[in-house]
Order: sequence, then C-alpha cells, then structure tokens
Amino acid sequence: MALDKYDNVSDAVADLYRASYYLAKKSKDVGILFLLKSKKRLGEKLTLDINKIVKGNVLNRSYDYYYWAEKVLDEYKRLKMILSSN
Repeated sequence: MALDKYDNVSDAVADLYRASYYLAKKSKDVGILFLLKSKKRLGEKLTLDINKIVKGNVLNRSYDYYYWAEKVLDEYKRLKMILSSN
C-alpha cells in the first residue's frame, strides 16, 4: 500500500512528520497534538514511546526539542518505508 492522501494510516504517518516539524520549531503543544492524533490512528504500529514525550518532562532545554523531533522523524521514515513497500 502506497501513501494515499485519503487513507487514515497515511494521514497518521504524515501527522508524525508534522509533529516533528513543530517540535523542531519548539511548539510543544502543536507537536504533541499531532503525536496524539497519530498514536490514536496507528496504535501498536508505533515503536516510539510517545507517552514519554507527552506525559514526561523531557522537553526542558532547547536541544531536547531537536532530539525528540529527530526521533519522531525517524519513526516517520520507518513507517513511510513500510507503507511504500506494500
């Protein structure tokens, strides 16, 4: 299954990209909103522990945002590759 504009799973994977973008811009609330939307649709397909970002206090310093944005982007790339190969 390729990425499709009208598919819920594809949209959830795109939400991971959006979350990464907003975390990199240090917009915590919007980034977490997209993470939660993505987790709701993807569920067990995610290997990244989103609860650690959402409930934990891991976004304290400036470089913490970049670190977690990179982690979310890695998860996006992994899922996109899986969807593109199906």
